[in-house]
Amino acid sequence: MNLTQLHRIRQTAIDQNWEGMESFFNSSIQLRHSGIRIDLTDIHKPLVIIDTVEEYHKGGIGTEAVNGAVIAMLADLAIGLLGLTHYAEGMTGTSNLSINYVKPLLAKKVIVSAEQTEVGSALRRRSQIGNIGIRGHVTGAGHARKEAADE
Repeated sequence: MNLTQLHRIRQTAIDQNWEGMESFFNSSIQLRHSGIRIDLTDIHKPLVIIDTVEEYHKGGIGTEAVNGAVIAMLADLAIGLLGLTHYAEGMTGTSNLSINYVKPLLAKKVIVSAEQTEVGSALRRRSQIGNIGIRGHVTGAGHARKEAADE
């Protein structure tokens, strides 16, 4: 992605064109290749979805459970999507992701939801996949620049 494309994507978020943003993500090679789609119908509770769990989503030792790396990717994306509403202040990204795997995720379809739980110098967000609790700590780059300027 070049800077012109990056600026266009940021502007799409600033304009709150969530359908356009959803289309951008869902047409990306990364999501298409991974069998993942997003739903931004409620921008404050974005969804990341695997409609059909395929063999390449499953664990590497012959288990039927969804692979932990796939779960981490889904959680990271869901939490990261919450940053779209803050793009006017600067691009955001996940700075820390902590996952407690409670038990194997056996599913034919996976839906991950995320929500913002706290606003401050860092945005705290959490994601939920079935019976597996996932907590993420996300800091927007725009917030970091603003904080540095205030000191």
